[in-house]
Amino acid sequence: DLMKIPYTGAGPIALGTCQNKTLTKRILHSLGINTPNFKYVKTKKDTYRLGLNFPLIVKPAHEDASVGIENDSIVYSQKELSTRVKHVFDEYQQPALVEEFIDGRELNVAVLGDTNPKVLPISEIDFTKMPDHLHNIVSFQAKWDPLHEAYHKTIPKCPAPLSKKITKEAGSIALRAFKAVGCRDYCRVDMRLSHDKKLYVLEVNPNPDLTEDAGFMRSAKVGGYSYRNTLKTIVEFALQRKQS
Repeated sequence: DLMKIPYTGAGPIALGTCQNKTLTKRILHSLGINTPNFKYVKTKKDTYRLGLNFPLIVKPAHEDASVGIENDSIVYSQKELSTRVKHVFDEYQQPALVEEFIDGRELNVAVLGDTNPKVLPISEIDFTKMPDHLHNIVSFQAKWDPLHEAYHKTIPKCPAPLSKKITKEAGSIALRAFKAVGCRDYCRVDMRLSHDKKLYVLEVNPNPDLTEDAGFMRSAKVGGYSYRNTLKTIVEFALQRKQS
């Protein structure tokens, strides 16, 4: 920005905002966008009287790419909560974000565009083949470790088999979240669809993986974009900003 060189994707404020999960959730909540109830835990001992309903999921407050999210991140008791919060502080040297765990379907909503963003076909992570001893979450191992069982049991499906109503609602929420945190060019909004058909935003990813087999590109391909054309479109957004 200081050197006036155009670049693709979100600017520094949006990137910083989205890496601060608590700030992102507060912004979304202020706009009436559903996100799981949560508490920001500042110390290892600050785990009592959170006012949240178990089960809970415990995450590092300032990470992305599923860093710090493991099978043991889901907790069912005060003892498990205290143990996991301590793990986050010891392992990642940062506060913990504790959320009510939303059991249900996991949706990835890709958004492409700048001033007039559009929603690409919605993708779903299919957990139906996940074994009973693993939770239905996209853990770090499920995302990045091909030697781990969870890696092969989190199967993407695009387009997701959703009703027209849910598809429209998820797209609308994704666009609102995209604009709320200042994303541009491309982003992915991760959501949970609960068993009672409520949508909750889990995270806004302002710079999702753009490799050819990544989730964003899967949605782009189903939406009629080749890999080459998707990248070309994103670059053109940056060039248009320079010209304006």
